[in-house]
Amino acid sequence: MNFTEAIQKIPEIAECLENGLQALERQDKTKIKVNASRELKGSVYIDKCLEKRYPNEHRWDYVFGYRDRIYYVEVHPADNTRKVREVTAKLRWLKQWCKLSAKNLEGLKGQSTYHWISTGKTASSVKRGKYLQILAQNGIRGPDAVLNADTVP
Repeated sequence: MNFTEAIQKIPEIAECLENGLQALERQDKTKIKVNASRELKGSVYIDKCLEKRYPNEHRWDYVFGYRDRIYYVEVHPADNTRKVREVTAKLRWLKQWCKLSAKNLEGLKGQSTYHWISTGKTASSVKRGKYLQILAQNGIRGPDAVLNADTVP
């Protein structure tokens, strides 16, 4: 099963699947770089799509497919260390939601990466020491100003 098929089989978000990166807000699209836009498989604005169903949850922002990979992206300020806790809470919600509601995506976990793209300035304390370790332990890459999908190992 590929990204598009997986999304189409998830009733909660199937109708939110957009071509390319069209699901991303305009200012967030500028933070995603790909060399071969024709190989984009689609995108979903998870936060917006599920805000009515889960209004009080810390929802993750986006997911998109590119080539044979799945990129989960959270666009969030990184101006202080409290933001690390906020982003990791969003990731916990995302993983729980995938287990319960998006089993098709959960099955593609081996092809997935999680990325934090910062809005504005990133505090130096967020990218070192215990905070960087917390992010790494949770599998979150970043925070970075831009995600270049072609350079993700």
